[in-house]
Amino acid sequence: MRAAPVIASTVAVAVAAWVSLQPAVAVDAAPVVASDVRALLQKFVDTVETLPGYQVVMQKQQRIGSDLKPAETLLLKQQKTPDCRYMKWIADPHKGRELILCSGRYDGKIQVHESGLLGIATLSLDPAGSTANSGNLRPIAQAGIYNMAKMLKANIDKRRASAEPEAAPVASERVVEGQTSLCLRSDTMGSDDKAPYPVGAAELCFDKTLAMPTEVQFWHKDGRLMEHYRFHDWNLKPGLTDADFDTKNRAYGF
Repeated sequence: MRAAPVIASTVAVAVAAWVSLQPAVAVDAAPVVASDVRALLQKFVDTVETLPGYQVVMQKQQRIGSDLKPAETLLLKQQKTPDCRYMKWIADPHKGRELILCSGRYDGKIQVHESGLLGIATLSLDPAGSTANSGNLRPIAQAGIYNMAKMLKANIDKRRASAEPEAAPVASERVVEGQTSLCLRSDTMGSDDKAPYPVGAAELCFDKTLAMPTEVQFWHKDGRLMEHYRFHDWNLKPGLTDADFDTKNRAYGF
């Protein structure tokens, strides 16, 4: 059994292997400059700093070893304090899987169950253990937009403090999952000391109005796509309570 975490950590070049995702659609608009996208990224960071919780549907795809794995689609709920995550896979290949990781609950263990016969028992897994992280590039504790905003803020601060000129990023505008988005691709924006591989480039796309991520991609230094995430159906006022992160919630299958 593999309890697959997500990241958001973090958010569009179409990938042929990811046939389950609709391709991004270019927008016929005025040229986008990098400063426009940077302003939107800063708005995202500022918004997340005061955001108590959110809900979103996300799709993730990661390269494990040499293979780009099939896309996974799930519902993610996360609150900031205490740090809690609930995930439910809502499409194949892992449809029905549920997972909870909540600070101060369940002795810090991940609560996870599968669908069907495999879901008879709820498993309690060490979030740092190999079972919990099998088949994933990043641990569950890094999942969600709070970690993504923290990483992005660190890169923004580093860029501002550096006296060295930055390679010109590529800015663009396109529609991702029905969301008109501004995107920024750079070979320096993706620097991440916690990444499990040497990041060569990153592309971040954010909804022009909501300032939330719509697509995130990371490439290895050798040019291989390593991580691809899409986000839609954002709810920034979901009214999350303790019940949203409780295995006894009758709406859940634990």
